[in-house]
Amino acid sequence: MKFKKYILLVTVFFSGFIVMVFELIGSRILGPFIGTSIFVWTSLIGVILASLSLGYYLGGKAADKNPNLEKLSSIFFLAAFFMSLTFIFKDILLVFLQLYVRDIKISSIISSLLLFAPASVFFGMVSPYVIRLRIVQLEDSGSIIGNLFAISTFGSILGTFSSGFFLIPFLGVNNVVIILIVISIFISIIIFPR
Repeated sequence: MKFKKYILLVTVFFSGFIVMVFELIGSRILGPFIGTSIFVWTSLIGVILASLSLGYYLGGKAADKNPNLEKLSSIFFLAAFFMSLTFIFKDILLVFLQLYVRDIKISSIISSLLLFAPASVFFGMVSPYVIRLRIVQLEDSGSIIGNLFAISTFGSILGTFSSGFFLIPFLGVNNVVIILIVISIFISIIIFPR
């Protein structure tokens, strides 16, 4: 039982961490092809927030139907899968958009939707799903939810500063994306019931 509790805390921490690193990397992925203007940042942030919101909704619905660690493991694995697709297809998509879509607003929205929305939806599903797995009785539900959101937000803060100050400058975008994929797959494996 203690193992399950701690693995769920680690899960929400890394979910928050990865989302922020993924978002910051997004600007570096889009930058060489469509720039880093306010339109690009607006599209990237807006699409990721909308995707997380959809993920929260879907995660809550899924958590109400027989929640278990196997499904949570699948959610994390699918997030890793879609990040892998981002890594594989980013250059092809962005070259295509650079050649055929002249409006920077449209190209930044399309690229953000196709490259960053799918994985972000699955990362958004993690928190409500973990909350459902952690709540045993309603009496302590408020403190459990508060703790989980605090841990997730701490992961996001750490992800923001570590990616901006260390990861991206020293490792480069491609290596950081690969690291995020590997971390996500590893978490998916350790969540999976023994």
